[in-house]
Amino acid sequence: MMMRFPELLLAACACAVLAAPAAYAQPADRLDSPDCKAAREQLEATLDDAGIGRNERAQRLAVVRKKVLDICLGPASAHPQRSGAPQPVLAVPAPIISAPPLYPTVRTTPPPLPAVSVPRPSVITTCDPGGCWDSDGRRLNNLGPMLVGPRGPCTLQGGTANCP
Repeated sequence: MMMRFPELLLAACACAVLAAPAAYAQPADRLDSPDCKAAREQLEATLDDAGIGRNERAQRLAVVRKKVLDICLGPASAHPQRSGAPQPVLAVPAPIISAPPLYPTVRTTPPPLPAVSVPRPSVITTCDPGGCWDSDGRRLNNLGPMLVGPRGPCTLQGGTANCP
């Protein structure tokens, strides 16, 4: 019997699915292995051993810890491969804290604002055909029907002139 292409494809996929679990099987967990358990027990015994000196204990712990790493996590864990990144900082310098000043700083108050001067209107004292003189000694010239001071036209109210 001749199989058509879709049936052939379906049969090939079914074979691949049945074979996949064996190909992707997880290796046994190293942490549960008897060798790892024995190495961990040896590490616990070394940690509990109080009858040895401090330096000797530190040397034994270093050897036993390396052995536990190699057995339980594998030889790659003892010497990890670094990427191109820089080595991490192992010690951070202590912050520098400066001492507070001995005497508190004296805050000076700002100088007072100058008094606001309100310009008072000047009184017209004398007039002639060309203009008038005011009480401040300024000449106000006639420009048609109005008076013009040194900075512009003036407004007249009775006998007083308000000039800018």
